[in-house]
Amino acid sequence: MNFMKESDTMIPLIIILSVLLITLIYCVVFGFLAFERSFKRRVYEGDQIEAAAKKVGKRPYHEYFCKGIYWFRDFEGKEEVWIKSKDGLNLKGYYLKNENSNGKVMILCHGYRSFPYFDFSASAKFYYEEGFDLLFIVQRTHGESEGRYISFGINERYDLSEWIKYVDNRHNGKAKILLAGVSMGASTVMYTLGLNLPECVKGAVCDCGFDTPKHVIGFALIEVFKIKTLANFMSNFVSLAAFFKLGCFLGKVNTKESLKNNKLPVMFAHGEADDVVPFKMFEKNTSAGNFEKILVTSKDAAHGLVFYYENEKYVKAFRKLREVSGID
Repeated sequence: MNFMKESDTMIPLIIILSVLLITLIYCVVFGFLAFERSFKRRVYEGDQIEAAAKKVGKRPYHEYFCKGIYWFRDFEGKEEVWIKSKDGLNLKGYYLKNENSNGKVMILCHGYRSFPYFDFSASAKFYYEEGFDLLFIVQRTHGESEGRYISFGINERYDLSEWIKYVDNRHNGKAKILLAGVSMGASTVMYTLGLNLPECVKGAVCDCGFDTPKHVIGFALIEVFKIKTLANFMSNFVSLAAFFKLGCFLGKVNTKESLKNNKLPVMFAHGEADDVVPFKMFEKNTSAGNFEKILVTSKDAAHGLVFYYENEKYVKAFRKLREVSGID
């Protein structure tokens, strides 16, 4: 009789443990599949300039997007440049020389699965007219730059550090550099500000960046799971996959830590209508650290569109950044 009672108790326990094990296996498999889908290279067929123009679609200000892309395409004398990353990847960039720069350079960091001349289709020409050389970097695992996985700024920050060295060497130690990033590029810049940067870096522009890769993945997963809490829970398993593939959990790198000791002035821009990187991440980013912060927000701007929606405020803020960073 005791055996029967113990057996009756064990069966439900075995069922519960089996369900938990199956659920755990599902979560782990989902995490690895989601990682592979989200972090691997996307190949754009055909001419990359035309692929960027096609990516514009019919979004607001699409005609101006295309105009900026073709401005880059038709720029005479742009130079293809290459560096080697710390982990041995060949990384490509485009250098646009400005005869009036006197060593002033903007390093432009594009976003996730995008193109440098797409994300800066509006602002690049403005920066050039402000008297800067422009370096459009092609992030790892994008375009002709090598790399197996995008790392949402985790490894890209070290790539940007190498690009800074390249620019400073190119100008014989006399460069005056502003970093600029959009979306993942903005996060790359913010994470890079946590490194030991040379004095040639004077400030940064961070447009619609996220606070941590884990949080932005969790936000994206809401579209899959519909429930925010469940999406955030499942992001832990994508982070687990990242640990095995990249050597780092997705929540380990974050703007709270990287900006904590930053002393350089930063211009932050973000739209409240952003449905890719939520506006609350802007609030987290701008609350981190104790340094000069110049803020540009827009009630109506979607992801990466503040320059268009709030052009006058954007230009004014950038010129304030130049002033406080000491770039003449």
